[in-house]
Amino acid sequence: MTWATRFKLFFGTLGVLVIIAALTFVYTERESSATSQSATITATELPIGTDYAGKIVEQHVEEGAHVAEGDVLFTIDSLARQQDLEREAEAEEREAKADAQEAEAADVANASSPEAAAPATASSSSSDEESSDGGDEEFSPLWTVTASAYGTVAEVPTAVGGYVPAGGIVAQVYEEGSLYISADFVLTPRDFDRLQLGAPVEVRLPDRSIVVGSIEEIEVATEEGAARAFVRVDSDEITDSDPAGLTAPGTPVTATVDLRDDGPLAGLRDAATDFLEQIGL
Repeated sequence: MTWATRFKLFFGTLGVLVIIAALTFVYTERESSATSQSATITATELPIGTDYAGKIVEQHVEEGAHVAEGDVLFTIDSLARQQDLEREAEAEEREAKADAQEAEAADVANASSPEAAAPATASSSSSDEESSDGGDEEFSPLWTVTASAYGTVAEVPTAVGGYVPAGGIVAQVYEEGSLYISADFVLTPRDFDRLQLGAPVEVRLPDRSIVVGSIEEIEVATEEGAARAFVRVDSDEITDSDPAGLTAPGTPVTATVDLRDDGPLAGLRDAATDFLEQIGL
């Protein structure tokens, strides 16, 4: 065999080994990222309820309106509200009369002469007249419902003229600064181990624009041998946006998360480990 033939055989064999190694590396290479099965923009919803049952007589805000804590949202005509005010006034009146009677009795007991008792009688008569005058006060049945936090009105389930029960919800408000992305990923157990808190996430909106975020929470459930990871992704660009249009809660998006990089030979190690497990070693 000539040296030329030997060189050809050597380099030919080396080339085949390189190709096989390259194909093996590509075949066993780990995925560097994972794409969500589903993902949506979500926000914290604050239900606004009413303490009193009644008919909505005035609506001060519309869906999509921005509200501040304490802003009046609705006015409700409530007989229960009026009755409560009347009972409170009657209780206060009874308490005032009782206090006046106690004061009068104390004055009489401490009086040492008829001249000292006379002013007390006049005072009692004046108190009775004031109580009689206060009995004609009228109480309004109107009850106002106010916002409990800053946010955006998401839903108004009952229109003007509708009836709401005590404790009923009159509006849903998206709390300001509470927008985030809720996504789920289906991963192998090995790839789930590479999913980490704080991992960077690329979020593609419906208009194909990209925003970035990071994983803040991870929950997992096992389905048919795979790990379904439910994650919360926080993004400053989403959080600071207006909860309408492309960033409205419920908008579908696509989330791609970077998995932990364990080095270029990690895939080969995984393949070798799987092979040894299959043959019982």
